Amino acid sequence: MNQPLPVTVLAGLPGVGKTTLLDHLLAHHAGAGIAVVRGRIDDLSGEIAGVAAEDRFDAIVVEASGTDDPQVIAESLVFDNDIARLDTIATVVDAESFLRDYASTDALSEREIASDDHDDRTIVEVLIAQIEFCDVIVINKTDLVDTAALAKLRRILHALNPRAELIDARLGAVPSSELMNTNRFDFDATSSAPGWLAMLNADPDSASAFAADDRGIGGFVYRARRPFHPERLWALVHQEWPGVLRCKGFFWLATRSDIGGSLSQAGGTLRHGPAGMWWAAQDRSEWPTGDAELEAEIAADWYGDADDMTIGDRRQELAMIGIGLDEPHWRAAFDACLLTDEEWSRASEASFGDPFPSWEMDEDEHDHDHDHHDHGDDCDCGAHGH
Repeated sequence: MNQPLPVTVLAGLPGVGKTTLLDHLLAHHAGAGIAVVRGRIDDLSGEIAGVAAEDRFDAIVVEASGTDDPQVIAESLVFDNDIARLDTIATVVDAESFLRDYASTDALSEREIASDDHDDRTIVEVLIAQIEFCDVIVINKTDLVDTAALAKLRRILHALNPRAELIDARLGAVPSSELMNTNRFDFDATSSAPGWLAMLNADPDSASAFAADDRGIGGFVYRARRPFHPERLWALVHQEWPGVLRCKGFFWLATRSDIGGSLSQAGGTLRHGPAGMWWAAQDRSEWPTGDAELEAEIAADWYGDADDMTIGDRRQELAMIGIGLDEPHWRAAFDACLLTDEEWSRASEASFGDPFPSWEMDEDEHDHDHDHHDHGDDCDCGAHGH
């Protein structure tokens, strides 16, 4: 029986050099041959199956469009494992333009690369999705930056995705062995690769592992077991966030005790919305049974007595990654958003003003960021500068 063909996905913004890299792979591959697949995400599985059935290639490379999300591609690739297998997701970045694009507030529509009229994503949101869900990051066009700039970029990319292999390249010249038949892809591992998620999942005692390096790149996790005052948090997320590359996690508003909020900031874009219901807001009869792992997770996140639903799993948990972050400043800023002792003693959902947009959730909806701010010159909430 033939082995399933390894599938490599090449992701990256337009102009980073994906096609140049692909041309290099085609010209220097020593095997039977590489099949190249391009097309819409919902057609990929069928196209790959068709190529594999020809039985004349030893690898398949999917060249994604410049705005494709690699995780969406991975989730769409459903085929018989005897035919093909997802082997490597590689994201190509431009060494010269990466930080400029990361700091940009441009929407895809402003650059005329939006997938459709309803695509309201920004450049940095596409970029961070491509960086955080991949096994390999190819830093292309390294000849256009100096040694110091490249070293800084490598530290930043490693902070954003500690699991990814970083490969420097000029003119897309990367050995095929680094990108094909590597066996690097594992959905759970690749999904868990983002630096912010590694920080949230790490043992709190290992916080020093995320301390700033000699170039000032590092991060920390902010945690608290008291709700935020909505108006004070709203003011904070509309201020300038100097040096912050990435902030992601979830939060608890005093006016919304049932549903937790999600916050996702990258570069000049910040989105917030509903993350899902707290377990403490649900009757125990509605909790799932027979799942020991989930039950252990709930217990680990619980505050106080198991029968006390006052706080339960409600909490603030935000991971922040940046350059030259003033950690004491940020901890103080978030602390200032928490209810004071006096406010906490009289807290009720009618006590505080709440400028956040309404969170409407479908019954099975758990993680959708509904509102966003593009921090640019026309925005009154300031810019997230780096």
